[in-house]
Amino acid sequence: MKKPIIGISGSWITDEGGMFPGYHRSYVNDDYIDSVIQAGGIPFIIPFSNNEDIIYEQIQNVDALILSGGHDVTPKFYNDEPRQNLGEIWPERDEFDFTLLRAAEEKQIPILGICRGCQIIAVYHGGSLYQDLAYYPKEIYKHDQHQTPTLESHSVDIKEGSLFAKIFGVTNMHVNSFHHQVIKKLPNNLEAQIHARDGVIEGFVNNNYSNTEIAVQWHPEMLHRTNKKMENLFKFIIDRAKGV
Repeated sequence: MKKPIIGISGSWITDEGGMFPGYHRSYVNDDYIDSVIQAGGIPFIIPFSNNEDIIYEQIQNVDALILSGGHDVTPKFYNDEPRQNLGEIWPERDEFDFTLLRAAEEKQIPILGICRGCQIIAVYHGGSLYQDLAYYPKEIYKHDQHQTPTLESHSVDIKEGSLFAKIFGVTNMHVNSFHHQVIKKLPNNLEAQIHARDGVIEGFVNNNYSNTEIAVQWHPEMLHRTNKKMENLFKFIIDRAKGV
């Protein structure tokens, strides 16, 4: 069977020195690429564009979509004003990701959101975010470990009998954590199936999508080399892209 092509939303990295300071380069972290290869897919980076026609054509050439991590989501997209602890935003990339998501849903291909990608899916469907952990209404765990990507820093609980429980084969595990924003409101069509023990939503499923649309708040692509459960997530998306 032909290996499916997995599109991964790209970002920009800006040269800070050298011959071309300020020069933009399209990229994603190599972990995303390796995760897809190891799981049996063909990774394609989808470079940032503000041309809707181009974005739709990009999606026509892939069999599944991974929305990758990156900047904070712009508060105006969930009807909020910027607060003091908001990080760097890039509204044009938000719109790029929203368009990728819309095109992928219209094509009915599998979708996986990771970290920022998880938040993008939530906001696109009408959800909202806490702009920083400081605004969460109760004591919260450390969700940005600021160190080794493969360090598993806190536990998550997975709803028994859920899709994620079937994917990972467990109802509790440890994950890494590199985010300072968390989901505040999740729309009705998105079901939270994974939580940290402080209540933070760590994974959800779109129950109204006829294919597969799932998202996680941690970075499984960084863990897949040391934790084989993370490979299950990418293999699941690739199997769905094959129609399995």
